[in-house]
This record gives sequence, structure tokens and C-alpha cells, in this order.
Amino acid sequence: MPETAEDINKAADTMNAADYTSVISSLDSAYSDLDTSIKQYALVDNPTEAFVIERLGNVEDIVDISAVTEDNDPNGHLGRAGGYTAQIYFSSANINQSSVYGSTLIDKGTDAGGSIEVYSTVEDATTRETYLAAFDGGIFASGSHKVVGTCLVRTSDKLTASQQQEFEAAIIEALTALE
Repeated sequence: MPETAEDINKAADTMNAADYTSVISSLDSAYSDLDTSIKQYALVDNPTEAFVIERLGNVEDIVDISAVTEDNDPNGHLGRAGGYTAQIYFSSANINQSSVYGSTLIDKGTDAGGSIEVYSTVEDATTRETYLAAFDGGIFASGSHKVVGTCLVRTSDKLTASQQQEFEAAIIEALTALE
């Protein structure tokens, strides 16, 4: 503990000379990362069908895209409580479409490449993802599935595991890209 005025002034000068540049830089970086994350989340928080279709159009291996309507929804969940607000199917260039049962992309479903199911809440999306997870590794496995915001990103089981991971990552990147 400094006892003289001179010692106190020296101690004060030492405290005033502290360099906070790295701390401020770290805080600025953390703020920037948080701001980016908030903006990206806003993109996948119950996005419109049109937004999802537009973003899927930027994914290299996606060939065809089709949104379900109440008339052709294979699950009958569109617009219902706890159901999706939009479901968009897409086909992959890495899957031989003649080997997938169905005459239209919606008939072929996720097997053709994958789908995006959009929910109004994270809880609804997570409930659906948990349901799909119960089939993983079995005869009814439907490929990869991951909740991003209120969207459930699904890829086909007809892709290899590494193809599913790469395709899923490309889709998520397209959905969350800040333009």
C-alpha cells in the first residue's frame, strides 16, 4: 500500500497506463459476431416459402424445387397447429431420380434430395426433428435432419453420410448467408 503522495501518484500513473486495446478489440469482435448471429437467425426464424425457394436456388447440387400446397401435402401438416408453415422439396444432382419412386418431386419427397420444413416455433421444429430421429439407423431412416432457427433441414437417405453432411452444410449456408 503506497504511503506517500509520491508513491500514490506513481501507483495511479501505473493504473492509468494500462493498455485496454486487446480487451476492446475482443469486445468489438464479440459484438460483431453477435450482430452477425442475430441477423442470420432472423433469416431462419419462420421464413417465407419464397425466401426458402430463392435461397435453395443458390445451392449447387439442387436441380429442382417444389413447395407443397394444402392439396398435395403428403403429410397433411401444412398450416395446422404444430405443423409446418411451408414445406419445400428439392432434388439432388447426386441422386439418380429414376431410382426414386414417384412421378413428381412432391411424390418422391425427401428421397429425391431433401426438404425444408418451416415451423412457426423452434419447439415445433424440434418436436418434428425428435420424431424423425426415432427412425435413424432403421429401415425407415430418412436421412439427415437438423433444426436451424425454426427450419428443419432434411437430406435424403439415398446420399452417402458424407454427401448428406456436405449437402446439409451447403443448404444451411445458403439459408443463413447475409447479403
